[in-house]
Amino acid sequence: MDDGALRAYATWSDIGASQRATEFRSYTFNIAEARYVMRRVTRIINEEAKKRGFDPLQHQALLQTYGIRDGEQLTISGLGERLDVPAAFASRLVRKLESEGYVTRMHSERDKRVTFVQATDAGVQVLREIDEQVHRHVAYFQHSLSEHQRIAALSIFAFYVGIDAESPIAEALREGRIQPENV
Repeated sequence: MDDGALRAYATWSDIGASQRATEFRSYTFNIAEARYVMRRVTRIINEEAKKRGFDPLQHQALLQTYGIRDGEQLTISGLGERLDVPAAFASRLVRKLESEGYVTRMHSERDKRVTFVQATDAGVQVLREIDEQVHRHVAYFQHSLSEHQRIAALSIFAFYVGIDAESPIAEALREGRIQPENV
């Protein structure tokens, strides 16, 4: 990996204006790589969802509904927040998914104004089918990326989610030791 990408990666957080100016080219390269990866993967996901009759936001709504932590419940307004759409629009997405049998809605026992949404077995099954195809296509795409491109994209993702540059995760990323179970 070249020194520019490593330097930009190692200093992604809390850098001063003068350092930002000297690292701007490498930083911009990293942003471009991250956006390239996000765009390609998003396109792959959206195409697979469309093959099964989902528009991209419907698929994302189903994914967010099923992808919550065990023991937690997702409200319609929470879904709207996760999708970055108004709650009323999230409600329409849920209504469509419910009519297809992919989710169910339940009113809160404590507050009848609160509605929870949960994926059905049919919803989970279609998510698995989409993911299986996505996994295959993304694996193919991954082989086209160089190590330099991977580190560049990871540096921006780390910045986006606020990983401290001195954290064990950042150190593992810089040293190429990162594994999903370490995160």
